[in-house]
Amino acid sequence: MKEFNDFLMKFAIDDSKLKMEISLDDLVFLFENCPNNMDDCGNCPGYKIKPDMKQEFAEYVVRMLLDDAPYERDAIRIGEPFDDIFEGIMESYEDFCQYPNDEEDED
Repeated sequence: MKEFNDFLMKFAIDDSKLKMEISLDDLVFLFENCPNNMDDCGNCPGYKIKPDMKQEFAEYVVRMLLDDAPYERDAIRIGEPFDDIFEGIMESYEDFCQYPNDEEDED
């Protein structure tokens, strides 16, 4: 298993799964330290998550990730970053991707 623990989100990859994990405290940290989260005087954070409402906040975030994407039709929000990454793969000729017109046989 390969793990990536260098950021607030933790990632683990095994033979069949990619696991992504973030603690509720880190999710709250991301919200409260978002560049757009300022009060009327320009102080950050302007908005805070109530300490006893972290679970409800996380549930809201998940519902929004599964909601329709605001900028792209026929997609959900969580799909947009994957689409951006996948488009980059298609344009950059990565070794792990078999491209149309590659001379190698498909496995």
